Amino acid sequence: MRLSGSLVPTTTIALAVALAVAPPAAADPITLRVATIAPAGTAWAREFGAFARDVEAGTHGAVHIKIYYSGIAGDDVTVLDRIRRDQLDGAMSSESCMRLSPSLRVTRVFGLFQNRDEAAYILTRLRPTLDAEFLKEGFIHLGEAALGPEVLFTREPVRDMAELRKTALWIWELDDALRAQAPALGLHVTATSLELATRAYDEKRVDGFIAVPSAALAFQWSAQARYLEDVRLSYRNGCLFVASRAFDALPIDAQSYVRAATAKLRNRLDDLGKRQDDALLEGLFARQGLRAVPVSERFRLELFSLARDMRTRVGGTLVSQKLLAQVLNWLADYRVEHQFSR
Repeated sequence: MRLSGSLVPTTTIALAVALAVAPPAAADPITLRVATIAPAGTAWAREFGAFARDVEAGTHGAVHIKIYYSGIAGDDVTVLDRIRRDQLDGAMSSESCMRLSPSLRVTRVFGLFQNRDEAAYILTRLRPTLDAEFLKEGFIHLGEAALGPEVLFTREPVRDMAELRKTALWIWELDDALRAQAPALGLHVTATSLELATRAYDEKRVDGFIAVPSAALAFQWSAQARYLEDVRLSYRNGCLFVASRAFDALPIDAQSYVRAATAKLRNRLDDLGKRQDDALLEGLFARQGLRAVPVSERFRLELFSLARDMRTRVGGTLVSQKLLAQVLNWLADYRVEHQFSR
């Protein structure tokens, strides 16, 4: 073949055609480095692993989720600092979420919610606010899930407020909500790291734990304590977030799939939480040797009456009074609607 007076070999033409029609080389997969304090081998960890596999399959390998379990990357505050220093990209967390989105603290106000469904309803109403608060701090809020009600695991039975106030209770040192509210109710609390909680109990520096049932199981506090008091002080939530810089670097279709996979994870975690709460509180803990202490109506009324009074004094230190009033209005509407729908 002659072109512009030159002879071009047939093989050269064939190579040019092949290069013109060949698909572009696949981009290297993007790895999102995500940390969690959830212990490996727990039901939480299994769901997180399923989420990571879902993302990798759904994005056809374009996005890989690398999860660091068991607090190996540090506690929630350390992890948040490492994300900001680009050593990690995101977290499945609890306390970090409330530092990035202060409105989430409303679910930790003592005595505000009567059940898990109420807490989930309020989170749904708050989602636009939560998204905006995360974004302001440079993060993408992918979703949250209720971890469960905070109950008591104690060395001796607690039957009333007098006994409760005599019981030294462990709380997580990062838990600002419990640190603010417990003393306001006259409760005696000691704050340590998660790693030192077991030692504090063994050394009798504390006589019990305030924890959600699934956390008590995961960290083996339920195996140490002897009694369980199902008082449901507040509801703890976890969330999944990533740095905006990491999320924005994903292809648009991959971003959409990560959001979709997170929605599925949230639904699975909510279902897991409900099933675990029912199983643990209604029999499994008892089979492990924990004795449930009946919470009398008098004890419950006294505790939550004091909690209502406490909200007027310290509630504003957790969330704004405006937000607290809005949530109370939403709850009132929700309860009326569900009362008539029964």
